[in-house]
Amino acid sequence: MAKDTSPAIADGNFFRLPLRSGTRILTTETLDRYSDFRRPKRPYLRIRCMKLSFHNELLTIGVTLDSEEEEKIYIKVTASELLVSCSVDTTNNFLSRYAYFALYDMMSIYDENDFEDYYWPGFFDGNGESRYLMIRMYRGSLVVFPKVRYNGFYKPEQALPIIGDKISGTRQEVEILKESTPKGTQEILGFCLADTSTERWHTNHYLFLVPYIGILDNNRTFVKGFKKYVLGHGDISAMDVDPIQGKLIDICIEMKKIALVKYPQYRDEKDVADEKRKANRENFAMLLELWHQALPMVAGRLYTHYRFTYGMRNVKGKPSKKDMEPCIISNEVPEICFLWKDRGDYFKLELRFVVGGKMHEVSNFFDTAFFIASSSDPKRFFLLSWVTECELVAFFSKRNFRLLMLKIHYEEHCREFVGKLRDNYRFINR
Repeated sequence: MAKDTSPAIADGNFFRLPLRSGTRILTTETLDRYSDFRRPKRPYLRIRCMKLSFHNELLTIGVTLDSEEEEKIYIKVTASELLVSCSVDTTNNFLSRYAYFALYDMMSIYDENDFEDYYWPGFFDGNGESRYLMIRMYRGSLVVFPKVRYNGFYKPEQALPIIGDKISGTRQEVEILKESTPKGTQEILGFCLADTSTERWHTNHYLFLVPYIGILDNNRTFVKGFKKYVLGHGDISAMDVDPIQGKLIDICIEMKKIALVKYPQYRDEKDVADEKRKANRENFAMLLELWHQALPMVAGRLYTHYRFTYGMRNVKGKPSKKDMEPCIISNEVPEICFLWKDRGDYFKLELRFVVGGKMHEVSNFFDTAFFIASSSDPKRFFLLSWVTECELVAFFSKRNFRLLMLKIHYEEHCREFVGKLRDNYRFINR
């Protein structure tokens, strides 16, 4: 077939490859199912690919096979398919060897490649340019990401939190605990918010509370060191523990039992992965309930710390002093609210919260699952009331606590979600 130097996507002369449902992931299994080409084991085939440009939703890649002349591959990412064209051979029912090997070369060790970074439907103008995106070559690779002022844009088919028809009631503010400095000893029983990312580490866990034995300075004004974590009543046998502390330790022990995240593994069967996700959801809800039980006993304590653990494997032995951050667990009830702004081509929704009649921007310094904190005082934690609120805060925390929605996407994809928010939370027009 004669070489065509321009992408034929506008003419419908492209090959369609289905993506994994709900994602922009192409797998090697799918690629091989739609092509008879295979990478030869002998002789070795050298494949060189270079992402050249991203213009009007079209990714252009230069591919060279061994010493052959470079050819161009053109890829458009849609919600459910990869549209592929080539400067030679590819039609709507045939995928050229250049296109096959270029896509094959992009696969990771997991035999798949995620094209989400190149899925930006509706973000380009009539000239094929985008005022919302940064498109740059970085260390030999082409990177595409929103400009800083446009972080948080919604893309079609992106999962939004599920909001019920009506959220009834809210928890009440608890009475603050009055704790006194111990006399006759420098050893104290304190409590630490043990936190980590639930997406990165091998022993991921949800936020839970863990007691510790600390050492006060000579004036008994601050904790100068730490002896050990308290993982059972046997770890404090030498200390005088009052009934409230004992009950709180019981809650801490129950928290730790269910805090570990059962993260689905790459090769898990679907039913196994689904069962792990179900267990995670159930444990999350039980942990929030335990936090509500613990709050009257921990809010207002003199000795509370925060630690980013990097995994459950580190919650043992002696706490590292440099990792333990003094913090406050507040008894006040935060009220979630939203700022709503019309920016011409798009809507802007920003999550805020109100405590004591004052509105706060949310801190993204700590991602603490069951709590929310303000950017002006990021170490004062306010316990959320419901799992739905936790899910909302978690969703918005990944996008700098704002959601931007192009008006061309709003009606079909976002109106229902925003309507549910309006039914349950205060909206403030700006």
